[in-house]
Parts: sequence; structure tokens; C-alpha cells
Amino acid sequence: MADYYKNEDTRDIINSLKVYLANTTIVYYKTHEFHWNVEGASFYTLHIMFEKFYIKLWKSMDETAERIRALGEKVPPSLAELLPQATILENETAPQSQVMAQILRNDYYALAENALKIAALATEKNDLITADMMIQRATFLEKAAWMLYSTIKD
Repeated sequence: MADYYKNEDTRDIINSLKVYLANTTIVYYKTHEFHWNVEGASFYTLHIMFEKFYIKLWKSMDETAERIRALGEKVPPSLAELLPQATILENETAPQSQVMAQILRNDYYALAENALKIAALATEKNDLITADMMIQRATFLEKAAWMLYSTIKD
């Protein structure tokens, strides 16, 4: 079992999970910040939706970090070390509610795509636990993106 944690295949999966964790951290905070700052006619709908989503993202971050640990690696100990690995950008402002939903829709699709790439990599490397976890993440993220899109569609 110790060899499983030391091989190059596992290293590739761990590195991919760290990027996913960094991206999820950015999207989690963005979703939470939008929850705090949403205004306008769709305030209540988006406020509640964003809350449900950031709670799921928080749980996803925990599961991802625990998977990294289960594969024998420590999770980056600070945001300063974790966040530079992210490929999804932070938001500089609190935009209008429709723009918030569009930004998050795009971010959720990007996270889903990231999760599916990790699932494919993990399947190729015979790590079906990580593959299954990432498919579950992608399922939630694609549904969330669809819900956001449907909420703001004219």
C-alpha cells in the first residue's frame, strides 16, 4: 500500500486535486460574497440559491482535501500557497445580480470541466475512488450552472 502513495500516477492525481481545490476555494468565496451582496428584483431567489450552492461547495472542498490526505499528501497550509494554483479568477467587484449569476454559471461549468478531466485521469490511473468523487462533483456543478442559466434567462 505504501507504494501506491509514492507512484507518479498518484502524484499526477494529487496535483490535479490541488488545482481543483484552489479553484473550488475561489468559486466558494465568490458564491458566498455574491450571496452577501446580491440586490434587485431577483434578490431572494439568488440569495437562497447562492447559499445552497456555497454550502455544497464547502463540503466539496472538505471532501477534496480529505482525498488529497488519503492519497498521502498534505493539503497546502495557507491560502497564499493554495490560491496561486487556481485557474479560475477572483472577482474584483460585486456586480449586478444578473451578472453575478452569469459569472457563477461560467465558473461552475469550468469547475465541472476540471472535475471531469480529473475523473478521466483518475480512471486512466485506476483510482476509481477519485474518479467517482469527481463525477459526483461535476454532476452538482453542471446542475447548478443550468439552474443559474435558467434563473437569468429571458
